Amino acid sequence: MKVEVVGTSCNWFSRHNTSFIIDDKILFDVPEGNYKQIIKSIDVLKLDWIFISHLHDDHVADLKIITTRFIRENYIRNKKLKIYGPKGLAEFIVKVCGLFFGGDDELDFDLLKSKIEFVEIYDGMEFTEGKYNIKVKKMNHGRVECYGLIFADKTGKVISFSADTLDCQSLHEMLEVSNYAFVDMAASKPSRSHLTNIEFVELEKKYKNCKMFPVHTNDECQEFAIKNKLNYLEDGQLLDL
Repeated sequence: MKVEVVGTSCNWFSRHNTSFIIDDKILFDVPEGNYKQIIKSIDVLKLDWIFISHLHDDHVADLKIITTRFIRENYIRNKKLKIYGPKGLAEFIVKVCGLFFGGDDELDFDLLKSKIEFVEIYDGMEFTEGKYNIKVKKMNHGRVECYGLIFADKTGKVISFSADTLDCQSLHEMLEVSNYAFVDMAASKPSRSHLTNIEFVELEKKYKNCKMFPVHTNDECQEFAIKNKLNYLEDGQLLDL
């Protein structure tokens, strides 16, 4: 799997928000401000599918730009864009477009659904896309419904993306089976919705067979990762896993 780390951080910081391009054909989250970085690397009109972990703006906001492009330019493709995400994602996009593009044809719900296939995700859902078998895990992101992904290829290699989460059973189950994992490390002190840097280190010690990459880091956590020689990432970094 080729993974491009579009961003490593979260809102309020200078680095781009956390999202990933997978094998040039898949997007994991489309945060606010990341669209222009994404199109430097890929043609979004050639995407196979997009996964949205949850409906916070630093994970979904720029999806409005991609969906409106597909409405206007989908004639160049012979299939719909497929977007996997939480219940209500299509309705959410229509509302967001209403706020930002009021009066344009992008607001038509039926038109949106005619160009894009929305697939509602749930805990334990399994599906196949391309060469990957994929399993959805519900994470614990406080009050917000949030999901991570586990990718398994035909050789048995497993790569996972936690999305935003506290320490929870689903995260442990994910790390137990993964060779590589991109894991939320947003908090430098106890949080109601994110893993702390200390908790990340404890998980890294426990799951020695899984190479963990800290993502969604605030500046303090990023400095902690560098200082403690964790597998920290930088915006735009390319990985061949």
